[in-house]
Amino acid sequence: MEVKRLKVTELRSELQRRGLDSRGLKVDLAQRLQEALDAEMLEDEAGGVGPGPGGACKAEPRPVAAPGGGPGGDEEEDEEEEDEDEDEEALLEDEDEEPPPAKGSVQAVQPPPEPPEAAAIEAAAEPDASEQPAEATAGSGGVNGGEDQGTGKGEEDEPEERNGDETPGSEAPGDKAAEEQGDDQDSEKSKPAGSDGERRGVKRQRDEKDEHGRAYYEFREEAYHSRSKSPPPPEEEAKEEEEDQTLVNLDTYTSDLHFQVSKDRYGGQPLFSEKFPTLWSGARSTYGVTKGKVCFEAKVTQNLPMKEGCTEVSLLRVGWSVDFSHPQLGEDEFSYGFDGRGLKAENGQFEEFGQTFGENDVIGCFANFETEEVELSFSKNGEDLGVAFRINKESLADRALLPHVLCKNCVVELNFGQKEEPFFPPSEEFVFIHAVPVEERVRAAVPPKTIDECEVILMVGLPGSGKTQWALKYTKENPEKRYNVLGAETVLSQMRMKGPEEPEMDPKSRDLLVQQASQCLSKLVQIASRTKRNFILDQCNVYNSGQRRKLLLFKTFSRKVVVVVPNEEDWKKRLELRKEVEGDDVPESIMLEMKANFSLPEKCDYVDEVTYGELEKDEAQPIVTKYKEEARKLLPPSEKRTNRRNNRNKRNRQNRSRGQGYGLP
Repeated sequence: MEVKRLKVTELRSELQRRGLDSRGLKVDLAQRLQEALDAEMLEDEAGGVGPGPGGACKAEPRPVAAPGGGPGGDEEEDEEEEDEDEDEEALLEDEDEEPPPAKGSVQAVQPPPEPPEAAAIEAAAEPDASEQPAEATAGSGGVNGGEDQGTGKGEEDEPEERNGDETPGSEAPGDKAAEEQGDDQDSEKSKPAGSDGERRGVKRQRDEKDEHGRAYYEFREEAYHSRSKSPPPPEEEAKEEEEDQTLVNLDTYTSDLHFQVSKDRYGGQPLFSEKFPTLWSGARSTYGVTKGKVCFEAKVTQNLPMKEGCTEVSLLRVGWSVDFSHPQLGEDEFSYGFDGRGLKAENGQFEEFGQTFGENDVIGCFANFETEEVELSFSKNGEDLGVAFRINKESLADRALLPHVLCKNCVVELNFGQKEEPFFPPSEEFVFIHAVPVEERVRAAVPPKTIDECEVILMVGLPGSGKTQWALKYTKENPEKRYNVLGAETVLSQMRMKGPEEPEMDPKSRDLLVQQASQCLSKLVQIASRTKRNFILDQCNVYNSGQRRKLLLFKTFSRKVVVVVPNEEDWKKRLELRKEVEGDDVPESIMLEMKANFSLPEKCDYVDEVTYGELEKDEAQPIVTKYKEEARKLLPPSEKRTNRRNNRNKRNRQNRSRGQGYGLP
């Protein structure tokens, strides 16, 4: 029996069969079993009585892989190595993350039971292989998202600081020794601190609520994509036909990136309905109005199919909003929606109104500017439901109201007056918005003519440093640019169900939602690189390779980087505030990984400009250097971390080659 080749579960099994203690780290288990085997061998040679307590004296030797396919061939060996990788990874992740507290003793690291831990989370977090770019499916990664996506999916890519003699998938004797040394050093309770009081290896403390938090999943998501050194070439921009600019239709410039507008632009549906069924997606029209009696119609033409076991519902919210209001209709000021649950929504306040509606129902939306207050009313299948909102004209000022739809798992068709016959004729005083003379309508912003006129700003900084606040402030100060801020918190807000009584989410459901938001953000970054808009990527992006990979996607954009590094005292205060607001903390091991690989960008062929949002470079550099040095002292040896990542990469490539896609459960 080759003890060193046994997996952790096999080691424990062999020890249990012999009635020996099966607790401890892998290196301890291996040593304990080897000693038992040596003792059994001596007994055999001396003519002793066979097996030790509880088990056989000798185990069958593991088959040696033969060259070629078939039994004992390459595929079998690959599967065997894959299993070893999974167990080794489970051991390492549990050592790093946090074994469940044992009662009365320091317990060995046990494989985690079910999602959302370890391998189960990893499998769930991996995007479907079929949806990855060509290079990604070959085991290289593609675009990123989340605050970034790192060791297991989340923040960033693999560290730049790798030993030159390390090759993916290799496991030299030196690496083994380093791994075993890392295992010893990772255990806080089984081994005392060194003579200098310094401990190498930091456990992630498991949240009792079983939550990991946003930074964790952003880091894991970034890791999945970090294997790509060069992103796939961006798709060629589709040549748009010359459009009649006087038409009223859905505006592809201000719509959600994840809302798929129909070819005629008189309807649409969520782009990621099956994969992210909690995500709301919507769009406004190209024109709004400030006077008269105007209407339009919205029909739920189809409820989209859900995965088996999915409990999400199909909903439409329809109404009016002003330019620059939140994409989530009815959830901020001057945004007014009628929800399929029989609710009206204004400024985040939901109240019962009218009737519920759904598939095949037609909702009429009416705006009357000729009364003392602007009145917004609705109808269902031609039946008047009455006035839902009254708006003070002085507060509305000269803002135009634009038709707005928001969908979840359904397809919507709109009639702005372009149809020969309406679904249900309105009362005589009201006219469809398309019939309003073009000079009396208000045109929404016109998009840039080419992507060359667009810019992308990449935020760089640790969690809690103030990146999001900088991005939001900069967006308000430059309204003409109409920046789309892509961040996990933005996506989360579009995944949450709002209502008069918002249900409290249990930790497991919230954890899954955060995980999905990070995955969704990865896909949005890919879409953004082919879209004529200005973007701010509000993620950590502390790895140099992550910065490079993302910016190379936006090849023809003007590419800028903003680095946010506050002084240590301010950063700690902001971290505490972040924890209070979001309700979760950044795992220590994730923070250390980011600190250890924090890279300040320089102007180069894929970076046109670098600016510092808080401390200037000469002040920020010493702080970043200090973070790196402190983190590297506390983290496990780099060989161990790199091998763990290589093992995961290797296993993912093997799974893809066997046609095993990664999807959400």
